[in-house]
Amino acid sequence: MPKVRKDNKGRNLRPGETQRSDGSYMFVYKLGKKKKYIYDFDLASLRAKEKVLSRDSDDGIRTQEAMKIILNDMFRLLMDTKIQLKASTRANYEYLWDRYVKDELFASTPLPNIRKSDILTFYTKLLKKGFAINSLESINNLIFPSLELAVDDDYIRKNPSKGVYRSLKAEGAGAPPKKRIALTMAQQKNFLRFISQSPMYSHWLPVMVVLLGTGMRVAECTGLTKNDVDLENNTISVNHNLIYRVIDGKAGFHITTPKTASGTRVIPILYPQVAEQLRALIEVMDALYPEDLVMNGYHGFLFRNRTGYFLSAHNINRAIERISIAYNAEEMDQAELEDREPDLLPHFSVHNLRHTFCTRLCESTNDIKFIQQVMGHADFSTTMDIYTHITQENMKEKAEVIKGTLVLM
Repeated sequence: MPKVRKDNKGRNLRPGETQRSDGSYMFVYKLGKKKKYIYDFDLASLRAKEKVLSRDSDDGIRTQEAMKIILNDMFRLLMDTKIQLKASTRANYEYLWDRYVKDELFASTPLPNIRKSDILTFYTKLLKKGFAINSLESINNLIFPSLELAVDDDYIRKNPSKGVYRSLKAEGAGAPPKKRIALTMAQQKNFLRFISQSPMYSHWLPVMVVLLGTGMRVAECTGLTKNDVDLENNTISVNHNLIYRVIDGKAGFHITTPKTASGTRVIPILYPQVAEQLRALIEVMDALYPEDLVMNGYHGFLFRNRTGYFLSAHNINRAIERISIAYNAEEMDQAELEDREPDLLPHFSVHNLRHTFCTRLCESTNDIKFIQQVMGHADFSTTMDIYTHITQENMKEKAEVIKGTLVLM
C-alpha cells in the first residue's frame, strides 16, 4: 500500500498534490503528453481549481489551452472570419478596437481569467467619460462576439460579457442622448437664402439644397453621379456611398455600397428647387470639370471641392460653420438696426440637414412607411421614434400657442 503523503498541518495530500518548500501547494496533471501545473497557497483553493479542471475536462472545455489566448487574439480571429465585411466597416471596427479596447488590462488577460466585473468596469468607465449608451453598443458589438467565439471554441464555459450592456441600457446608464437638432422652417430658409445671395458662399448652394431637400446621408450625396439623377421621372437612385477613410493604413476616398438593403433605394425629388439645382449643375458640369473623376467604375460625380476633386463631409461641415458665422454676424447687425431680437442659426453639422429634411417630411405626412423608404432607415422603429418625437414637439408648441386664448369659465 503506497505511503500517504501529508502537508505540514498533517492533512492527507491527494495524488498529484505536493506541498512546496515555501508552504504553497502544487497540483500536476497531464494535458495530452505534457505536464501542466497549477499553484495556490491554500489547499482548499487548490482543490477548488482541481475541481474546475476536472469538470472542464469532462465537458470538453479547453481551459489550459485558453490560458495562452487573450481577448485581443479572439478579436483578430473574429475579424479573419468576416470575409464578407466591407473594407470601410472592417477599418471602423479595427479603429474602435485599437482606440478603446486593445490596451485595456482585460484584453490581454488569459480568456479564463476574464470576469463579468471586468467588462462591467470597462463599460462603466466609458460611460463616465461621456459615452452615450448607444455609442457603447458599438464597443459591445465587438467584445461580445469575440468572447462568444471563445465559448464556441470551448476555450471558456460562458461569455463574461453576456447581459452587461443590456443591463446598463435598461438602467438608463450613461450620458443622455444628444437632442437631434433640426432647423426651423425660418432658419432653413434664412440659411439657404443667405448662401444664394452671398458672393463668397453661393457656390455651396447646390449641395446644400440637395442635402436639405432630399435627406440623403452625406456620403450618399457626395457620391451622387449624373447617372443617378433621373430628372424626367423626378427621382434619384441611391446605390453607393463616397467615404473618406483610413483603410489598410492608407487614407483616401473609397466607394462603398449601403450597409443595408433599405439603404439602396430610389427617392422622389419632392422639392422643385432640388431639380432646378441638379439640372443647372448637370448642364454646366462638363465646363466646370473638364477632367472626369472615376472610381470603381463610377464617374460623373456632381459635387466637387474647389480643386475639382471629391467633396468630403469635412469640407461641407467647415463650409456650414463659416456660413453660419457669417450669417449670424450679419443678422445681429441687422437686428440691432431694426431694434428686434436676431434670428440666429444654431450650431449644427451636415447630419442635421438630414434630420431637418426628415422633420419637414414628418410634419407633412403621417405615412411612416413612406418616410422610412425615403430616409432609407433599416429599422422601422428608428423612423417611428423620430416621428413620435417630432409630433410631440409640435404638440407642445401648438399647446403653448393656444392655451393663452382658451377660457373654460
